[in-house]
Formats: sequence, C-alpha cells, structure tokens
Amino acid sequence: LKSGKDLSELIEKAYGYQGLGILAVTGISEVGSLREALFKDGYKFANLEDNVKSKYEHKDSYYSFGWSHGKEKLQGHPDYSKGSYYNNPLHNKPYDDPKLIEAIPSIAHPNIWPSKEIPTLEKNFMDMGQLIVKVGCMIAAQCDLYVASLSKNYTPNRLYKMLSENKACKARLLHYFPIQKDQSEGKALIRNPNQSKNDNESKSD
Repeated sequence: LKSGKDLSELIEKAYGYQGLGILAVTGISEVGSLREALFKDGYKFANLEDNVKSKYEHKDSYYSFGWSHGKEKLQGHPDYSKGSYYNNPLHNKPYDDPKLIEAIPSIAHPNIWPSKEIPTLEKNFMDMGQLIVKVGCMIAAQCDLYVASLSKNYTPNRLYKMLSENKACKARLLHYFPIQKDQSEGKALIRNPNQSKNDNESKSD
C-alpha cells in the first residue's frame, strides 16, 4: 500500500463480485502500541464513577459525541453490555459555523474530552483514529484504480477524495462490561452488578 503499486488483483479478490468484502492489512508496526494505549484509557474511563462519566454525555448530538452507555437498544432493551466513546478522529472542531453545529450536532459538534480525568485519551484516540483513516485512504486509492480500470466514466480518485477531504469523520472506542443473560427475557443482555469491574475490556472500531 505504501509503495502505491497497483493492487487491483487483490482489490478484486476482496471487493469484487466473488469477494468476501474483507481486506486484511498487515505490517502496520505502530498499531500495537497505539491500540494498547487507547484500550487502557478506555478501561480507565469506563471504570470512573457514573456521575463523572455522565459529564461527558452529549444528549443534543444524540450521544454521538463523548460517552454513551445504555442509550442504544439491543433486542428492544437498553444495551448496558457496552459503553461507547465517540469523537471525530481528524478534527477537534471540524466546523466553526454555530448554525451548522446546531443543525447537525451529531456530525458537526466539537469533540468532547475528559481532559481532567483521562488526559491521555485525546492524543491516543486521535493518533489511533488518524492511523485508521490513513490506511483507509490508501485502500480507497487502490479501489479507485480498480474501478477506473473497468469504467472509462469513473471520476479519478473519487473514493480517495471522499475519505481524505471529508471533515465529518467519526470513530468509536468501545468498552465491554461484564454481561449475563436476563433470564426473564431470555435473550436481552444486561449489566451484571455482582461481577467485578475488573472483568471487562475495551476495543475500538
């Protein structure tokens, strides 16, 4: 990917008509250390007191920035099995127009960080997110080459420009809490208050 070599054959195997829709990228040396640092921050934040975490919820953006826990539903019930921390990984303040921010807060609102409680979260979140976008842009450029080889009418670098120039990017840091099956509902997953807070983990997507 870094060399810019035409990888259309691999792109077709991944995303073509017979492809699985999956492309694995290996050899990203820094991803391990960035992921470890970010997951540690996610764990620390998720285990703060609820009244502290609630300071970083943002109802006006439909919980699309900052902390969200129990706001999503799973099988018709609030999903307490995981908590999410959302922010834009590319721009802390992607837009300056207050009217635009008010009109589409789930996209245009500035990032929200727990700088007092977890001062390293902002840098680690942004570093990991920007790496993901960077690799994604490389893949997009390869997809452009592949599609352009099949269609003379395809706009050059279309997908790459969409990703690289887009301000409305969103990343989510996930933290999974201990869960158990709600016996009364059979399938709904809920937080188990009897399990230790230490029995949980974080991940990003």
